[in-house]
Amino acid sequence: MSERKPIFLFSHPRSTSHAFLRPFLQRSQEFHVFCEPFNEFVKEIERSKDAKNGVADPSKHSDLSLFTPKVLSIFDDVGKTYYDESSNKPKRVLWHEHSVSLAMGIPEISFLSNPQFLEMTHTFLIRNPEKSIRSLYKAFKFFIGKSFDKNRAGLIQSKQIFDFLKDLNKQPIVIDSDDVINDPEGILKKYCELIGEEFKEEMIQWEAKPINEFKGTNVTISKFMVQ
Repeated sequence: MSERKPIFLFSHPRSTSHAFLRPFLQRSQEFHVFCEPFNEFVKEIERSKDAKNGVADPSKHSDLSLFTPKVLSIFDDVGKTYYDESSNKPKRVLWHEHSVSLAMGIPEISFLSNPQFLEMTHTFLIRNPEKSIRSLYKAFKFFIGKSFDKNRAGLIQSKQIFDFLKDLNKQPIVIDSDDVINDPEGILKKYCELIGEEFKEEMIQWEAKPINEFKGTNVTISKFMVQ
């Protein structure tokens, strides 16, 4: 396909996003997948002295200047060209991030005006809040070991980013998790069509094994992924 712009997949916690990414990891010679690079960054913010002192807003962190280079480095990594070693052909970048992580990692929504970001193909994965919030509650209770934090649901942040893009006359692609679960092949075919890629059968068949790209993310609590 001629269209090779990087793809940005926004989601919110417990939206079955890792299951949606898995088909593209099957095509490792064609896609370079970034899975939540802001995850460790957000954890660092949460561990900071400001967070311990009750400062939750990143824009009020006393050491925000230390975070800025790390944010820029993530954008730099995404902007690089990655090649398939067997053919030396460039891969297409697929960057997945929870909208709430971006909001926590970068003050305000203005960072989205970055030209590098605006040139991407913007896509969203959403899930019925009745299902995603219930699953998030279980994750907090049984695995994270903290009190449930409604601010981590991520629905508001996804809507803010979607509205921002619409106001710029962008046309974000929106995928519903329920549709993916009910008709994975049909939805993946449509998604591939919309991002300018050919669907391949290998995307819906794979063996169970550890996935390096998922290390450091919340995929370890996937027991409740679709509950």
